[in-house]
Amino acid sequence: MAFSKLTRIILYVVAGISLLVILFFYIGPKTIDDYDALVTRVDDALNPVDMTPLGPLPVIDTSLTDSASIVENAAAVQRATEERAAAAAAVKEASGKSIKDVTSGWEYLLYFRTDIALIWAYILVLITLIASLVFPLIAVISNPKALVRLLAVLAGAAVLIVISYLLSKDTPIDITGYTGTDNSDPGTLKMIDTVLFVTYMLFGLALASILYAIISRAFK
Repeated sequence: MAFSKLTRIILYVVAGISLLVILFFYIGPKTIDDYDALVTRVDDALNPVDMTPLGPLPVIDTSLTDSASIVENAAAVQRATEERAAAAAAVKEASGKSIKDVTSGWEYLLYFRTDIALIWAYILVLITLIASLVFPLIAVISNPKALVRLLAVLAGAAVLIVISYLLSKDTPIDITGYTGTDNSDPGTLKMIDTVLFVTYMLFGLALASILYAIISRAFK
């Protein structure tokens, strides 16, 4: 009985966290005024653009004799010098900053919301593998006839993974600001899509199990 209660508690906790992660992924960006501006701000801080002029600075033309031309030429040199200094200062100020330097705590989490969802997906897959192996083994030890159930659970997990793999795609993901090579690797993209489909199916099964337990208990 105690083991059954522990299993039910774990199921509720996993389902609750999964729901929070999904809500955070889809609704989180709407909690700030402009999510695109956040992404642009982080990208500008991590990859500052060198705005220093490529051409040489203009020099004072000593061959000029007209006073107006001399003043205009000197003013142009001064403006170009100030613009170059301002551009260099801007690049220097932006360079070397981390994401935490340009975001608040909540914005930091929102910027990495995809990573958070993927990490939780990996955790769910790990929990599923452990549950698929450990729980049936405990049942087999206490009741050897439960070996058939163990094989059925393993077969179900295999079918779930195969279906998720068949539904997955290897097309690149539109990730704003990401320039790594993993987004162009078909194998990595296929694996990520498979894990996501497994996560969605496990979440659906968890909700169905909870509803079934509540409904069946109500009619007893």
